[in-house]
Amino acid sequence: MLNGSTIRLVGLCLLLATPEAARAEPAQDRIALMLSGSDCSSVLETVTVALQQHNGVLHVDPTMMPDHLLVDMARQEHAEDRLTATANAAIAGSQCRAEVMKSCITAELSPSHPNHP
Repeated sequence: MLNGSTIRLVGLCLLLATPEAARAEPAQDRIALMLSGSDCSSVLETVTVALQQHNGVLHVDPTMMPDHLLVDMARQEHAEDRLTATANAAIAGSQCRAEVMKSCITAELSPSHPNHP
């Protein structure tokens, strides 16, 4: 007969072996917005505040990469388009423009990548 510890261990192993647990995706995305133009340093705080007030945004880091804003947000469809629109609305009238930077930070794994499910 199995004791309680053995039953709990077997249950834990079965839980961890389920495909859903193995394929769980992170609940947030990191989006890098690249700022370009001569006025970007003067509007950095304005655009950071506007992005922080955007629905779903968890954190905005304006210091990690020069001329970029790293935005952590809850996973949502079309988030990049909405963030870019919010940023550009906040800096309208200045010589600065925000656009999504595709890189190793934001790019999806290709289907041929060995770690891709």
